[in-house]
Amino acid sequence: MSLKHILLATALAATSAAAHAITTVGGISFEDNAFADALYFSSGTYTTSGGSLASVLTDTDAGTYAFSFSEGAAVMLGFTDNSVFNLGGADLAIFEVGIPDTVTVTLGTQTRSYTTSYTGFSAGGYSLNVVLVDFSDFGIVEGANLPYQTLGLSTSSGSGTVPSLSLVGALHTSAVPEANALTLALAGMGAVGGVAYRRRRS
Repeated sequence: MSLKHILLATALAATSAAAHAITTVGGISFEDNAFADALYFSSGTYTTSGGSLASVLTDTDAGTYAFSFSEGAAVMLGFTDNSVFNLGGADLAIFEVGIPDTVTVTLGTQTRSYTTSYTGFSAGGYSLNVVLVDFSDFGIVEGANLPYQTLGLSTSSGSGTVPSLSLVGALHTSAVPEANALTLALAGMGAVGGVAYRRRRS
């Protein structure tokens, strides 16, 4: 087998393995790096399940959470390990625990409200709820990349509860490390091809 074929096989195996690294939360499958991993901003005072606000909102454990009774409480969460795209259907899954509550999502100048529903699963000893958000609801063009979102967490339900935000996961991502691995492998193949071509000519 030539070096060119070895490089191609290695690149395809790496991207295939990465593409099949799946985490399932509340019956929904995500790529391992598809969860919000950065807290850019927060307003309000929060109670958490243990640990800092950033740590509980950017881990991959649906059983950790944060909530706030502060008026106007909100967080801006981002994705640094991947790109989040607006593609067909739902693009973002927002998980919270306890009684289903209302979360507001702000993209640009638009804010919309969404009420979560029970997934049939539990996390951290509580019912796990989710709402699926389609970026097209905000007039976002298909294919657009939205690396961060602002979530409002101060809407009180009829039961007097507010969202206990757990996880935010992207349903359509493009992981930067995988893309770079494939690009480098293809570049290497091009270099090998160039060497082989020069050898043939000489």
